[in-house]
Amino acid sequence: MKPLFHTLLCLTLIGMGGCAGSRKAAVAPPVQRHYNREAMRHIINGTIEDLLGEPKNALVEYHQAAEIDSSSAGIYLALAENYYLLEEYNSSIRMAKKALQRDAKSIDALELLAANLEKQREFGDAAEVYEQIITLAPDDMESLYSLTTLQIISKSYDKALLSYRRLVEAGLADPEYRLRIGHLFFQHRALDQARAIYQDVQRSDPDFEASYLAMAALSKVAKDTSGAIRIYREALTRQNRFEEVKSELRLLYERSNRFEEAVELFRELVARDSTHLGDKVQLGQYLFQKRDTLAAAQWFEKIIRDHPQSERGYLALGALRRAQRDTLSAVAVYETAVKINPLFLDSRRRLRDLYAAQNRWEDAVALYESLTNNDSTFVGARIEIANLLAQKGDTLKAIALCEELEKTHGEDWRVPLTLGRLFMVRDENIKARLRFDKALSLRKDLSLLWILSGVNLAQMDSLAAAEEQLKTAVELFPDDPEINYYLGFVCNRLGNKACARHHLERSLEVDGNNVQTMLALAALYDEEKEHERAEKIYATLVKNESESAIVLNNYAYHLAERNLRLDEARALVERALVLEGENGAYWDTLGWILFRQGDASGARARIEKSIALSPKSAEVWEHYGDVLLAMGEKEPARRAYERALELEPERQQVKAKLLKLIPQEEKN
Repeated sequence: MKPLFHTLLCLTLIGMGGCAGSRKAAVAPPVQRHYNREAMRHIINGTIEDLLGEPKNALVEYHQAAEIDSSSAGIYLALAENYYLLEEYNSSIRMAKKALQRDAKSIDALELLAANLEKQREFGDAAEVYEQIITLAPDDMESLYSLTTLQIISKSYDKALLSYRRLVEAGLADPEYRLRIGHLFFQHRALDQARAIYQDVQRSDPDFEASYLAMAALSKVAKDTSGAIRIYREALTRQNRFEEVKSELRLLYERSNRFEEAVELFRELVARDSTHLGDKVQLGQYLFQKRDTLAAAQWFEKIIRDHPQSERGYLALGALRRAQRDTLSAVAVYETAVKINPLFLDSRRRLRDLYAAQNRWEDAVALYESLTNNDSTFVGARIEIANLLAQKGDTLKAIALCEELEKTHGEDWRVPLTLGRLFMVRDENIKARLRFDKALSLRKDLSLLWILSGVNLAQMDSLAAAEEQLKTAVELFPDDPEINYYLGFVCNRLGNKACARHHLERSLEVDGNNVQTMLALAALYDEEKEHERAEKIYATLVKNESESAIVLNNYAYHLAERNLRLDEARALVERALVLEGENGAYWDTLGWILFRQGDASGARARIEKSIALSPKSAEVWEHYGDVLLAMGEKEPARRAYERALELEPERQQVKAKLLKLIPQEEKN
């Protein structure tokens, strides 16, 4: 709703009996009359408070003016608006009605009344007020639009369709606005009215793509896939460059495996417009999807001949060869592409990956050496070479290359970022921190930089600094799932369970299939004794990630800690060990399950295997102490607990266990 009292011109009109705002209403001009000077002083003060953004102070002044001059509709309108701004809707309604008692044809007062009723979700009453406005101003399109939407919301669908017709007659020609009304009908399941509007838009604007998308949506709701496809094809007959229609049509073809139809359609489109490279590539992809591999390859080769300076043909043919596991042919395609145009960077990257997979490191590096003579690709090429060297295992050489690059191009954010990552790999976290700080000073808009910086600080055990860094990051990128995950992780390590929970749950809201977030959240729920919540997450994980060793192990440990379904837990962790037999944590889980089942000897053997593989786990040493103590070996148990405390001094439950084993004379 537009503000009503923000000009001194309006202030003067109030004193003369009212203000119609900026709207030109079909009402007679107010009769000029004498006004009270004291009332006018309060009106002026109220208007000044309005301009200063102080609605409470303005209300005091306007109320004083109303006490002196209760005949002015404008004063009550000003009161109504300020109450509206303060979200005191009942008071605003009372003032608007008082304004209407003094000026029944005040469109501004009626609009304000309608706006208040909408805020209170009294949509039917608000619609009635808009009908009064339209009686006063029949061609007021804004009010007609509001009336139509309110009638839809209040389920007066036939009335709403009539109001829409009046809106079109009044001059609403924009097809987008008209479709919005149709979409509102659609959202309220008034499908016949929605269809009428969509068809109306199609008739008046046959080249407006969105109307075809809307009509097809009606068919999809009715589960009429063939009907939706027919509408999309009609649209493409009208205009074969409706790209969003093509995108939707591709989804339907692919979901229903109707590749024969897809090939037929795209042959027609290519015949109609042979310059549309996207349609040509899509035709080849559909030939491949319907398993006509030879035809697809021949088609992509034709695209390359017809469009040698476009990378898309090479990428498509290369992808086909890779799908066929014909690595030699794929390499040949990408090598040809790079020779044709050195700036075909996607082809170069795919060729790099193939070389790397074959351990052809010199060939991979040579791909980027040739780009170091070009100013525009020099830095990127050197960084690619550094990454290849690191991938090969020659991290020191990669660092040396980037340090040289740092001397000449240190202000290019990619350089300190790459160096920081390389130093992280070597656990040189202080050096990494300096580079990440530099990169962030150059580019604060990249979430990856904030994540790496925060994780690096966490690796340094600078948890408070990591928390501060990631909290700043989450303010900049509130919906980034990784930032929320790592902040939750750091908060958990700091013992701030509420913070950890909030951010892990937020991460899962944004990315509902992220395994690491689900595992972290399940573990947190277990810590908080909310085992049923954890159980639901694990059940989903095991269903979707049945070959993930860490998922199998963590679920097994969850069951073991609760002393539930131990045979099932044992089967889970044994599956994990088949997948990753040298993981010490998994051997500890198996040992702990056996201990719970009463097999202390079997538990001891598995936990000793775990210690051999993971000698720095405080939890494993604690479990070892528990097993030894159960077997009556108090002194070895004591040494195990002491080792656990050396690794994790704040482990309170171990301190309590150890205290029970210390002889009385040592305690004294």
